Amino acid sequence: MSLIAHAEQMARSGRQHEAVALVEKSAQEGDPDALFMCANWRLLGLYGPRDLVATHALLGAAAEHGHLEAARLHAALVGNGTGLDSDPGRARTMLEGLAARDPEAAVQLSLLNAMSSTEASPLHEELSREPPVRLIRKLLTEAECAYVRRQANPALKPSLIFDPKTRRPMLNPVRNSVGMNFGPWAEDLVVHSLNLRIAKASATDVRWGEPLHVLRYDVGQEFKPHLDALPGVANQRRWTVLVYLNEDYIGGETDFPELGLRVRGETGDALLFENAGADGRADERTRHAGLEVRSGTKWLASRWIRSGPITPWDAELV
Repeated sequence: MSLIAHAEQMARSGRQHEAVALVEKSAQEGDPDALFMCANWRLLGLYGPRDLVATHALLGAAAEHGHLEAARLHAALVGNGTGLDSDPGRARTMLEGLAARDPEAAVQLSLLNAMSSTEASPLHEELSREPPVRLIRKLLTEAECAYVRRQANPALKPSLIFDPKTRRPMLNPVRNSVGMNFGPWAEDLVVHSLNLRIAKASATDVRWGEPLHVLRYDVGQEFKPHLDALPGVANQRRWTVLVYLNEDYIGGETDFPELGLRVRGETGDALLFENAGADGRADERTRHAGLEVRSGTKWLASRWIRSGPITPWDAELV
């Protein structure tokens, strides 16, 4: 039995403190799996406070012992700027050092190389002037959309919302899809590059965006009419960018009943609209719905953009 499996068995039997002590002791002795597990604990603030300096040190040590997943996560955190200034160039160099023995790193580099060869500005179509609603054609490529779907799929969970009364996540009463967030642990250099592209297309700062959120709607699932603006927050969700990650489904249009507008984007198209004014007040005209999917599966990525910088660890992010 591996060290990690043994520790997990101990934790399940009620010996959690012993399990944590075992992993930490093994990390001090240089065990790469234990180093990687401790790095994740420090990143997420489990069994102790969040410590991003320690996270980087532990991931670096695990990578030196040949732990590929640790090396890949280390590159992601360097690229997206978790615990230090974002350094995509260094992150790319780290991936290049992994690519010969890590297929996942090689896939990322292939997509990044394709990005660097296509710098054309996407076409914006104005669907509404007031409030602003624009369709951005082919913001993402089909290969990039496929990558986001593949990376998101294992982490999909029932969709949640933030309950302002309890300040805890709760099941969403108006959305029955499944979803996930590309938090810092999942925002690799490809996803970070896509977030930068979304920021550029929306003329916003990438630091204002919440983690990229992916939704999957199966037959019969929908998102009932709602506003993306949040009640009672100072740093409002001012803009929404929805990216259509596929098109092989029937139904599922994005419907704005107040505007008489119904949109069905093609793969890679993005829908940009303003949820609230500079004063933070929600614009009721942007109430919208994701209509019921009648056939196939709909994939959508959402990037909610605040009025100012937002930390990915914010309790309101679900």
